[in-house]
Amino acid sequence: MWDWIPDSTPLLRALGQSAERWQPHPGLALDRSRLSTALVDGAGQAAPWLRHPCVSRLTRGEPATAYRDLVLALWTAAHTDADLGSVTISTPVTIWTAGGDVELPAGRHELCTVAETMKAVTPIAVSVDVWCTTTGLRSPGAYAIDDDLTVHEGLTRDLNHFVRIMHVVATRLPELTHWLTSATKVVRPLVPVPGCSRSTHYPDIAGLIEADLSRGIAQTIELVTHETAHLHLRAAQADDPLVDPGDNGRYPSPLRPEPRPLVGILLAYHALAYIAAALCDAAEGGLLDETVEAYVRSDVEPKRDDARAVLDGAEGQLTDAGRRFLRQTHEVSDCVNI
Repeated sequence: MWDWIPDSTPLLRALGQSAERWQPHPGLALDRSRLSTALVDGAGQAAPWLRHPCVSRLTRGEPATAYRDLVLALWTAAHTDADLGSVTISTPVTIWTAGGDVELPAGRHELCTVAETMKAVTPIAVSVDVWCTTTGLRSPGAYAIDDDLTVHEGLTRDLNHFVRIMHVVATRLPELTHWLTSATKVVRPLVPVPGCSRSTHYPDIAGLIEADLSRGIAQTIELVTHETAHLHLRAAQADDPLVDPGDNGRYPSPLRPEPRPLVGILLAYHALAYIAAALCDAAEGGLLDETVEAYVRSDVEPKRDDARAVLDGAEGQLTDAGRRFLRQTHEVSDCVNI
């Protein structure tokens, strides 16, 4: 089941089209032609490095800031051998790298030289962006917008736990890890809220999920799997809609009290199918105790099966692509029944 990864070619093709229209901030004095060509070539080759929040300037065009264009240019230069010219940095700036944020000095720099900072590696399969520096967009609930320093007290602990969790998952569950990292490249921690477990993704920002990392190993695996499943579905619908565009119905949701559009039910079903699979694999791999089995049986599977029943009843409202997606999700569900 972990080898079903929706084709990201249509998603990346759209990035190439955006790259052709991209106009970088004039203050950076970038060579737009060379950068655009590198981006379009990468999209044409379905290069995995494009499925990353550092490319979000192409998928969420506003705000069109110099910082966001700088990150895009450096990320591109870090993944090509072509000479892409130089960049003017008017004032020192802190940029994201997988190994931690780095300050770049003001001046005129060769992109290939400065981009070396982007090649820093992380000790785990996914990177972390605490301060919203991959995208240059500050998210609600992120540490970057919270001035209360008391909420930062557990951040180092949570990040250390997350690194250990992902290391163990990669070691013991390589197939799950491959599935996760094929879509999720960066995790942005959310400030914990007592009594509330939070996570989210953005349909127009590839490779990024946000999650509360303070909840322990089982909840971390669940949240990361949940949002990664959503990223996979977004890739699947990049070329063809999964639900008939003419369907305006609202359907019972297993995760929300209010009725949802059918695509919302499909998002929930797909995520719940993979959450059950991930938690069961983690339990079998010795990462989780037997209480997880009870949780999957009493909570995850009933919600999953409720969503499945709704989708089976409304299958006529799915497109051909949607019906194929549903059948493949059924196969995942059928693999996991405790």
